[in-house]
Amino acid sequence: MTVQRRTLLSLAALAPLAGRAQGFPTKPVKIIVNFAVGGPLDVMARVLAEHLSSRVGQPVVVENITGANGNLGVQALARAEPDGHTLLFTAENAITVSPHLYAKLAYDPLSDMTPVRLVGAFEQVLTVPAASGIRNVQDLIQKAKQSKLSFASAGNGSPGHLAFVAFAERAGFQATHVPYRGNAPAVNDLLAAHVDAAFVVIGGVRPHLESGKLVALAVSGSERSPELPNVPTLEQAGFPGFSLSYGYVITVPKATGAAAKNFWQERIGEALKDPALVERFRKLDTRLINADGASASTWLAQSSARWRTTLASGKLKVD
Repeated sequence: MTVQRRTLLSLAALAPLAGRAQGFPTKPVKIIVNFAVGGPLDVMARVLAEHLSSRVGQPVVVENITGANGNLGVQALARAEPDGHTLLFTAENAITVSPHLYAKLAYDPLSDMTPVRLVGAFEQVLTVPAASGIRNVQDLIQKAKQSKLSFASAGNGSPGHLAFVAFAERAGFQATHVPYRGNAPAVNDLLAAHVDAAFVVIGGVRPHLESGKLVALAVSGSERSPELPNVPTLEQAGFPGFSLSYGYVITVPKATGAAAKNFWQERIGEALKDPALVERFRKLDTRLINADGASASTWLAQSSARWRTTLASGKLKVD
């Protein structure tokens, strides 16, 4: 092997540690997850943390800060030291929906944080306990009109909450909302039939669908899920134009320096190309997008504008 080739190989091996050579990161890195342990968001964050740890030369750990429909976790990110060692991995609703729901928030999505990566997007599945006897969307609507249903969600204003309220409004029935501190506890009570239905991230209920404990009625996106090819979309189930998708984003405090922001854009982007990570995210039914911070900002701005209009119209009433 020539000296030149050995040099090139050595440089390639050192590439993942380039940030360390420049003195960053200088201590363990924390990824805040604003929903409960065990949910899809938490699982993805831990997978990403594992892949990032080997790339940045420092431990990358996940801290779950739950409550107030994810708002407390976002608040913690907004108040974190802007030194690049704290990130937030979140579903978009705490950024694009909460500002239109809550009169007072302890953070401002625009002035307190900056997106560094649009990880992907997800849809949800409308699910009921198998013991309910409900087997399709029309069964659910008929039961709802005969006796008021209850539905679970990961919290007030969460994607599952908004999806069910939108669906019920279109279908012409009312249901009682039962909010939880994350998807995992909501699914537990759905399994126990303490609640009648829920819109849930597919990856969070797939094992229970496969075991027959839960039944999938419809998915919220514009296309069928590759993981649930026999489950119709809500549009196919009789609701033309019904389509709801949500983004997963990673942000840092607004005052974080440009070098640290660029570092995370690059390292996270590299990690999201790893075939092993891609496969694990696919099993959690995440549509990987892996776009830069500018694309993430555009996505969030468009989504926020859509929810502002929808919520202001009064068509969706959240408790």
